[in-house]
Amino acid sequence: MLQTAPNIAYLKAAWAAFAGISGANATQSYEAAGLSFTRINHSTLVRKNDVQVSTMPLHYTRHELRVGFLGRIENEVRKAVSEMDAVFWRDLCLPEGHRLVIELEECLRMLRRRGNRSLSILIQPDGTAATEACVRVEMRVFLDSPRACVFAHAADATTNGFVDLLEEAPKRARLPRARDYAELARQMSATLNEAFAAFPRAQLAA
Repeated sequence: MLQTAPNIAYLKAAWAAFAGISGANATQSYEAAGLSFTRINHSTLVRKNDVQVSTMPLHYTRHELRVGFLGRIENEVRKAVSEMDAVFWRDLCLPEGHRLVIELEECLRMLRRRGNRSLSILIQPDGTAATEACVRVEMRVFLDSPRACVFAHAADATTNGFVDLLEEAPKRARLPRARDYAELARQMSATLNEAFAAFPRAQLAA
C-alpha cells in the first residue's frame, strides 16, 4: 500500500498541463499552454506555472509528454484511492448484504486511453444473500481536485421502485469538496451513513 498522501497541487497543475496540449488544444504552443522547460544534464524539467509536472529526456514528442503527465497522475491517483479506501473501511457503515467497489482499474484504463479524470466508487448488493432492502450508490470522485458527486438510491418491498436517499440533502452533501481525499471520503461516509439510517422502510445498517 502506498503510504504517502497524494500531491493535490501537483494533480491540479498536471491536469491543467495535460489539457493545455490535448484535445482542442492539441496544436497549441507550449508557451500558450503555460509550460516552461529547463534542461539539467540529460533531462528536461517541465513546469506548469511554478509546479514541476514532469521530467523528460532531452528529446521527446508531444505525445510522449502527454503520456508522461498521465503516468505521474496515475501514481497520485493510486495514492488518493489508498487514502480514501482506508477512511471508508474505518468510517462507512455498509448496509447489510452490500459491498464497496472501487473501480480503480477501469478508471486507470480510461485515464491512459482518454485522459479521463473521474473514478466511480460503488455500493451495491454483494449477492451472497437476500436482503430486505437494495441500495445503489455511486460516488463519482474527480481526480483533478478533491471533489465528488454522490448519488444514493434504495428500494424495498414497500417502495415503488428506487427512492432518492439524498433528495433532501444539501448541495454540499451531494457535491462535496474538501482539502484532501481523506477528508472527502470522511464527508461522503458521514452523508451516506445518515442517509442509510434515515431510510424509513428497512433497517439498512449492518
